[in-house]
Amino acid sequence: MKSAVRTLAELGEDVVLAPERHVALENTHDGVPLGAIVLERNERALPDEHASAIVLDTTHARDGIVDLAAAMRVTAPPKSAKKIARPGDLLVSRLRPYLRQIALVRPAHRVLAVSTEFYVLAPREKDEDLAWLLPFLLGESTQAILAAAQEGGHHPRVPRSTLFAIRVPHALHRARRAKARAVEAALDALYEATERYRAELR
Repeated sequence: MKSAVRTLAELGEDVVLAPERHVALENTHDGVPLGAIVLERNERALPDEHASAIVLDTTHARDGIVDLAAAMRVTAPPKSAKKIARPGDLLVSRLRPYLRQIALVRPAHRVLAVSTEFYVLAPREKDEDLAWLLPFLLGESTQAILAAAQEGGHHPRVPRSTLFAIRVPHALHRARRAKARAVEAALDALYEATERYRAELR
């Protein structure tokens, strides 16, 4: 049987007694907390920005990829508030983590107005490329943590405190620049291939 021990001081305001959440986090003590690497961007898109920005719902981000084509097919104006996401930001949906709605905003995407269901993560350090975090966030162990952390019945969500407490292994953090370059190159190839394919459909 697995167990996890937490003091009230460690829990802070996040006094959740669901043992599966703490057990899932138990194996992540050796590493850098995600909250030390990223910060949350909470800029709200103004109504006039909705007209010029591409508006993303959570369905437009999955497995690291932003589906701009699907987002641009939506012509109805947004009915709810949106956050601003800028190139280089990571989008992590707090809603239904099993859908893997995580993606990197690329330079070609310009400014996006995204659902408030996204955590919009920006690098704490200037010029840091967060692409290296995609495989980590989409990996089996991190996905297990997110799944265990979700709260609520009809619309289960992952609390911010759990996401930011996830620890990134030191070895991955040290290799982040090389990993980021590899992920960026793979994304470039994927987006270019997708564009060529869509061009054939026109």
